[in-house]
Amino acid sequence: MINRLRYIYRRLLLKLIPARAYVLEVGVPPHELILKLREIIHPDKMYFLFPTKTDKPYSGKFSVNKFVAIKNNTGNFQRPIKVSGYFYIIQNRIYVRIIMSNPFSILNIMVVGLFYSILLLFRVFPFESWWLNVLLWITPMVLTYIFTNVSFQRLYRKEKWRFFKLLNGRRLTDKEIQMIRI
Repeated sequence: MINRLRYIYRRLLLKLIPARAYVLEVGVPPHELILKLREIIHPDKMYFLFPTKTDKPYSGKFSVNKFVAIKNNTGNFQRPIKVSGYFYIIQNRIYVRIIMSNPFSILNIMVVGLFYSILLLFRVFPFESWWLNVLLWITPMVLTYIFTNVSFQRLYRKEKWRFFKLLNGRRLTDKEIQMIRI
């Protein structure tokens, strides 16, 4: 019963939070892994702020044991998928923890929060009813969250499979992750 409740709780959180994490056991040597990642990620210092004009689908940076990449969309400025990868070598096996998220969801919420601050500063309460004012103030936040999360849910699945195929990896179960303590 407790496991079932934990499963339902986890599924609900996955629907509400625009982020996903996976651990893969990679079947290629480290140098091939880096070469494969360099094929799709354009190294760029300002990858987060400015989109690059490149034929590669991602812009990002590489470090010793990790990489960060953001999806390039040449059509518009919004790039809703950010992929962070962390490499682990345990018992001569390579593991990669991949975290996919929507970095612009926080930015969207901050913009709406700034808007709310301005409304409070100027004491904007257009309705006499307290409930209508609360509804007016909550609606933009809820709509921002829904549109941000829906766009993430739609796009991340395709990118997840791209990285799974690229890394030629097998997804680990929760028990396996606990055993290797990643």
